[in-house]
Amino acid sequence: MKQTAVTKTLALLIALTVAPFGQSEDVLGFFAGTWRGICQDGHPFVILTLKVNGKDLVGDISIANMTGDNGQCVAVTDLPSPEHAMKISGAKVTDAILSFHASSHAQFRMALDDAKTAKLKFLGTPVENSPWRLTRIANESR
Repeated sequence: MKQTAVTKTLALLIALTVAPFGQSEDVLGFFAGTWRGICQDGHPFVILTLKVNGKDLVGDISIANMTGDNGQCVAVTDLPSPEHAMKISGAKVTDAILSFHASSHAQFRMALDDAKTAKLKFLGTPVENSPWRLTRIANESR
């Protein structure tokens, strides 16, 4: 029998909420994959790739040059690219929120809405109060 989207989302939220202290591969796996934010002009403006490596979450984030108020993307002026991607570090899940650094000055928090959508806060910027909406475009847990 196939699980419905509601059942899968409920299982995801329960697993993240009741996960024991420490980071298990199962909890990290909920965040693993390639996530993309789409600008109002239809172009991608943020690409976040996360993979489980043992008990760690590794990956990178690439953010486009863009225009828009309060950190929201209205138009992309230079697409995100692997050449300008920042490696993430210090990834940890606490109370169903993924926190990580992309440089000494770039800190992020990601909360899943369901298995395919999330909100990403770029701390210390206007996006902290108006998070970017991300969609999972690939699942790359390993």
